[in-house]
Amino acid sequence: MTTNLNLKILAHFGVWLSFLLVYGIIFGRFYPWHLNVLRGLANVLPMAIIFYGNLYFVDRYLEQKRYLAFALANLALLAVIVELRVRLNMFFPEIDREIIIRSSEASRWRIGALLTSASILVASTFYQMLANRYENEHRNLAIIREQQEAQLQFLRAQINPHFLFNTLNNIYSLAVAGSDKTPDMVLRLSNLLRYVVYDGREEQVALEREARQIGEYIELFQMRSEEPLDISYHTEGALEGIRVEPMILIPIVENCFKHCDFDTNDKAYARIKLTADAENLHFSTLNSKDNRQRQKDRVGGVGLDNIEKRLQLKYPGHYRLNIDEQEDSFALELSLAIR
Repeated sequence: MTTNLNLKILAHFGVWLSFLLVYGIIFGRFYPWHLNVLRGLANVLPMAIIFYGNLYFVDRYLEQKRYLAFALANLALLAVIVELRVRLNMFFPEIDREIIIRSSEASRWRIGALLTSASILVASTFYQMLANRYENEHRNLAIIREQQEAQLQFLRAQINPHFLFNTLNNIYSLAVAGSDKTPDMVLRLSNLLRYVVYDGREEQVALEREARQIGEYIELFQMRSEEPLDISYHTEGALEGIRVEPMILIPIVENCFKHCDFDTNDKAYARIKLTADAENLHFSTLNSKDNRQRQKDRVGGVGLDNIEKRLQLKYPGHYRLNIDEQEDSFALELSLAIR
């Protein structure tokens, strides 16, 4: 912000210095340099006054649709500045009448002062109106970004409470039974929650970190069951150096497990695969399902709507989400352009 303000001040200073130089070039043949500089200042400074004074009138009257007040204020300012410039120019030696239009000196300078001052007035009006439009647009974009960030943080916060409560109940049951799985299960849940609470607030995280947490999530889910579950998880490609939206893949895994029929089908399965290169990420899940378990979709979980809303906010036009739901299977594929 400070840098932009300094550049703006320098730009304004440069413009007025250019006006002074142009004035000096035009009238340099009539006066010695010191009088030329003084006469240039006597004309440029009043024009600067009318320029910046009109900026106030634009904000105070024109932008408030008080057109009559704006016109009267500008006429008064223009009259004062024109008369001031005429009086100041009269103090300097008269210019050769053969070069300048033959007329009385006062009327000659009054016409010139009126034309140049009116031009500055018009330029000032357009400048401030454009500046206000740019500032309003910038402010609106900032508000939209803040709203999107708030929405994104809300969506990120919707981790599956149903899964967490079940996991805590399982940990409690294991602890009561004195199971040696209890410490490892507590540790994995702690790691997952730490990632959700802290890393989930960051704008982006390393893809390898997200991939590692998927593994932690799967191990934690596996520990809920007394029998090994048919869950496979593979990663391919170089994940290092790639950064993505945090908690964008784990909810997809959660959704996969939510639809899977592990509780009722001995042959239930889940297949999870992550591949990535320097430009694209591909993530897919495939699981068996039982349509009789549709009530599970109404309990807990962040849902696919949540996932797609986040993708729309963070990767508009740069992702493809495909869902293929069959009678006994549920497949999801996410393709994401990351560069």
